[in-house]
Amino acid sequence: MMKNLKFYTLVFSALTFMAVAVNGQDVYKLQPQNSKLTVVGTSTVHDWEVETKEFNAETNLQVNQNSVSQVSRVLFTTPAESLKSGKRLMDSKIQEALKTKKHPEIKFSLKENEAINGEKGTISGLLTIAGETKEVDVTVNFDAQNPGRLGVKGELPLKMSDFNIDQPTAMMGTIKTGDEVVVKFDLEFLRSSEELTRGN
Repeated sequence: MMKNLKFYTLVFSALTFMAVAVNGQDVYKLQPQNSKLTVVGTSTVHDWEVETKEFNAETNLQVNQNSVSQVSRVLFTTPAESLKSGKRLMDSKIQEALKTKKHPEIKFSLKENEAINGEKGTISGLLTIAGETKEVDVTVNFDAQNPGRLGVKGELPLKMSDFNIDQPTAMMGTIKTGDEVVVKFDLEFLRSSEELTRGN
């Protein structure tokens, strides 16, 4: 009897600790219609830019006095084929380089809880592109001035070669894109009563 009592006490204590750990954390879900994500790069001829209008993101974080104090979870996904430049040939080259038939999704997830001090912070996460997963550090600016709304803005420099992506070429190789690209994002989230999606 005493052993059972101790067991139930331990379970209750663990549940109480978990409840306290998530207390004050809210779920925020992306509003795609008010968000923008682009990738910009260079080539031997001119700079280029692609944009996606199909992406989903959600986060679990804590806001204190109109300021983000902790981020405990981030999930971001976008179909690789949704990256468009408006030029059919270039889009085809990009999809080929990203191996979209074999790896149709680009994903980012938070590696571990991040404490944020103020309106700017760096979060570490796992980014998967073309089937390759790398750890990246993303510096972001938060705007939590409006209750229930969260703005997230930032840039992430990347190298295609880090993800084993061959630089797209055209005109028999006479036009070649640069290895370095920059992902730029300006996202809007709204506080949600729904739970986070399970899994990463």
